[in-house]
Amino acid sequence: MLIKQYFDIFINTLSSKKYWLPYTATLLCFIAIFFAFPSYDQIDIEKGWNPIFEKGDHPFTNSDHNSGTHAAKLTFRLTAPLIVHALHLNVTGALILFGIIGLMSFGLVLKITHRIFDDKRTTIIVGLCTALIYFGKLSFTSVVSGFVDGMAIFFLLLAIYTKSNILRSLLVVIAAFTDERALIASSILAVLYIVESNSASIKRLFQPNCISVYIAWGIYFTIRVTLANSYNLQTDTKGVGLSVLFNQINNIPMGIWSALEGLWIIVIYSWYLLLNKKKYLELLLFVWCSAIILLVGVSVVDISRSVVYLFPAIFVSFSIIKKTSNLATFNKLLIYSLILCFIYPAYYVGGKKTIWWTYPFPLAILRYLNIG
Repeated sequence: MLIKQYFDIFINTLSSKKYWLPYTATLLCFIAIFFAFPSYDQIDIEKGWNPIFEKGDHPFTNSDHNSGTHAAKLTFRLTAPLIVHALHLNVTGALILFGIIGLMSFGLVLKITHRIFDDKRTTIIVGLCTALIYFGKLSFTSVVSGFVDGMAIFFLLLAIYTKSNILRSLLVVIAAFTDERALIASSILAVLYIVESNSASIKRLFQPNCISVYIAWGIYFTIRVTLANSYNLQTDTKGVGLSVLFNQINNIPMGIWSALEGLWIIVIYSWYLLLNKKKYLELLLFVWCSAIILLVGVSVVDISRSVVYLFPAIFVSFSIIKKTSNLATFNKLLIYSLILCFIYPAYYVGGKKTIWWTYPFPLAILRYLNIG
């Protein structure tokens, strides 16, 4: 009971502030970094960042790095290299840029959630959940190795937040050219708009919001094919596919869990609500798109940083719950989700047997002291 009282005081204090949203977003950054402190002593400049700088200098040339490596897969991942190149950033500058992206991503999570529920308490608790799962750490820890998934998901969040169909198409294209997995994940956006529609007709699949996503897919493939033909760009496919999936099948359960961790409670609850309300089309589309994202995620070595692209699914679940559920029940489940997100350590899952703990700040400091 005492913990609950202190927690309520904490939430009420945050929500009562005039600028509660930017203050909360900043706090979420500190929470994310505290529970998963980046290993700055292990920044991978040669294999992680140098290929990005090289791609920024020569965006329309094939990589000469070994097939199957992260560097070799940058052929069509142009967004981050071009931004880093345009801003003349070194590694330090890039880390600062991604830290800012992490802050803005938390801001977007709060804004989108508040737009759905119009409740500060619920919004802040959702924010706390996201700071404690792998998504919250993307822009701070994974960039140490030169991974830019935080930027890709940031553009997807912007696409969800905007009300402009033209801008949404552009943002989805930019996200897809940050990482191809964002293109697959953008299918969740179409599901979101179908769920939000008040129509029961099949025409809701072709409403303007959905069409903006479909147009983005067409634009992306048109540009990609044009670049491939014009500059003879090759796609590196080593380390992807069913052989990889079966080789690391023992890590799949933990990998799928790492996509959302405690927030899986909310997603599964929304599936139950759709089934209970006999909304079979929405349920089929939601489960199908989620399954595709997860299947792709567990078919590559970098499992956690691939399945995390399912993150936008939480907003589909929120929309379903807002329309069909008793919010008191949802708020109870959200607290259980927060507890699970809190007690589960900051693990990264990848490959056949890798489960890597990202140390919280106090242990990271001890490790640095020991190194020194």
